[in-house]
Amino acid sequence: MLKKLFPVAIIGVLAVAIIQDILFSSSDPTPVSSFSEPVEPNWSAIAAWPTQEAALVEAAPDPNRRITAIVLDDSGSMGSDIEDAKTAIVAALDAMDANDRVGVTALNRGVVWDFSTVEDARSGLARALAPIQSDGSTPLTSAVMSARAGLEQEASVVRGFGTFRMIITTDGIADDGRALDLAVADLAETTPIQITTIGIGIDGGHVLRRDDLGTFVDVANVAALRGALEAAVAENTDFAAITDFGGDG
Repeated sequence: MLKKLFPVAIIGVLAVAIIQDILFSSSDPTPVSSFSEPVEPNWSAIAAWPTQEAALVEAAPDPNRRITAIVLDDSGSMGSDIEDAKTAIVAALDAMDANDRVGVTALNRGVVWDFSTVEDARSGLARALAPIQSDGSTPLTSAVMSARAGLEQEASVVRGFGTFRMIITTDGIADDGRALDLAVADLAETTPIQITTIGIGIDGGHVLRRDDLGTFVDVANVAALRGALEAAVAENTDFAAITDFGGDG
């Protein structure tokens, strides 16, 4: 009897594993958010942000300054498009005020450009991005957390004055969708960081495609990324035209 049940049990275990792989695979084009209800801002937590203190703070911080963290998708799926993506990020600096601040993090390479004034980035960011190649997976969670940490450090120096933004570029589904879901939900709930995601040629659902987490902009391909980035850094809230960009492929 046990000998007969053993193969059945093995088959059952394998079936469960296959079903779990189908449901939770990072390649699933339409991942389901773990949050059934929209994330509501925790205004007490947001008012207390940033929670860390800087050793040195600005005596007179500018409340109109924009501090932007850009997350670059350097995963293997980008292929040769990574060159156009790097060019788009550098070009987007022209749409920013020279006294604003910007930092760039790549999914696999990590921090590419520490936060500096946009003026400094205009003279050095292209060289910093030059070695970046498309390689590896799509670890969006770690990149988002790194960008968040950088923004919090910047916020501690200026005592929370200013506008803090994270602009995420990606051409695919995150490898760690569940972790990303939790990370961005906490970010939206407890910080004033504004999130804009530019999805490059993404067909279907995405963890970041949620109104309560920020703006999700669709572009057909990397050729349209430059216009989307320029609109995002300029705080253009009307992305209707951008979603129609087709680019030249």
